[in-house]
Amino acid sequence: MEWLGEVPEHWEVKRVRHILRHSYDGLKIGPFGSQLTSQMLQETGYKVYGQENVIANDFSRGERFISEEKFQELAVYETRPGDILITMMGTSGRCGITPENIEAGIMDSHLLRIRVTAGVRPKFLQLLIDESAYVAQQIRVLGKGSIMHGLNSIIIKELVLTVPPVIEQDYLLSFLDLETAKIDALIAEQQRLIDLLKEKRQAVISNAVTKGLNPNAPMKDSGIKWLGEVPEHWEVKPIKYVIDKIESGTSVNSTDEPTDDYEVGVLKTSCVYSGVFNPLENKTVVEQEMGRVSCPLRVDTLIVSRMNTPELVGAAGLVTDAPNNLYLPDRLWQISFSNAQSAFVYYWTQSTVYRAFIKITCSGTSSSMQNLGQDQFRSFMLPMPNLEEQTIISTFLNCETAKLDTLTAEARSAIELLKERRTALISAAVTGKIDVRPFHP
Repeated sequence: MEWLGEVPEHWEVKRVRHILRHSYDGLKIGPFGSQLTSQMLQETGYKVYGQENVIANDFSRGERFISEEKFQELAVYETRPGDILITMMGTSGRCGITPENIEAGIMDSHLLRIRVTAGVRPKFLQLLIDESAYVAQQIRVLGKGSIMHGLNSIIIKELVLTVPPVIEQDYLLSFLDLETAKIDALIAEQQRLIDLLKEKRQAVISNAVTKGLNPNAPMKDSGIKWLGEVPEHWEVKPIKYVIDKIESGTSVNSTDEPTDDYEVGVLKTSCVYSGVFNPLENKTVVEQEMGRVSCPLRVDTLIVSRMNTPELVGAAGLVTDAPNNLYLPDRLWQISFSNAQSAFVYYWTQSTVYRAFIKITCSGTSSSMQNLGQDQFRSFMLPMPNLEEQTIISTFLNCETAKLDTLTAEARSAIELLKERRTALISAAVTGKIDVRPFHP
């Protein structure tokens, strides 16, 4: 097969249907239609596993359960330790293996389950499906759909695999356990560095916007517990006194694709998730809704998410580039200021003090989605130096955060390279491109 290339001569090339345990439960798709409806789900009982478990490689998550009676009725769809589960719709072709301690339950209709003969290790097959380019190529070609990319049992049965002897599969798995553990340790180190840089960034910002840059400046009590002392010559006052205007846009129908220079786009709330405004996070407005857009994006304003999860509600970004074809949705505010520098206020929204205001203000709302009212935001207490000092502090923070952001970007790049190395190593091992059999002189 041209797309497969050469394989070790002692390896077998066979289709998935030839390695299934037996026809009864070797390959099974989750229950369809009336067998498993939303009315049958309950708060406790036997778990129902879905694509989200495979994609996240986490079989502890999920809150869908069925009764013992329904579990017995649908026992043929049970998930057991060592089962191979494959996603069938949307993000199709992702493969997971159920852990030894998996909670009793069944799979839903978006998963396909494989149980193999004794001649194939489930973990080897899972890595082969998940990591090898030639299997991914088959899934791309065979699984195309007119609306959504999908798979079915016929396609999976016809996938062609390269299978070494079972003892060599054990060698491969041992080798990969050792080598991927080394790579994973390096990835963890880089992630710890990113976390430390994030903490450092917030600490530098928080100190600058609440204490100033002069460590010898006389201080006074701010009267706010989590703010503490501020420079004596600063004012502490509600942010409403420096707000010129708060605007929000309109909720309109749009596609999932970002707009180009010739189309109208509406910003996503994710445009401020990182704490830096990203105008590329937008959606193209459908033609019928063009007349309903409002609140065009403007430079030197602060974009704030008024509704989001507890971690992201109040997320803010400073607009330094405002394409003239972008508008705001109703879930984002655009705030302009008078007698205050936008950049200084922006850095204040990146501080621990601001997050404390958000946490206290929004603590009474939903645990999964919280709202921030304009009156609440306007009441937040802002420590304020004069405009000249605001400019000095903002310039200092521009320089310091740029250094930290560069280091963070380098660490993220290192993680991506390590992940690519990990994938390439696994792919080479499970397709026979490297020989991992023990060397005997």
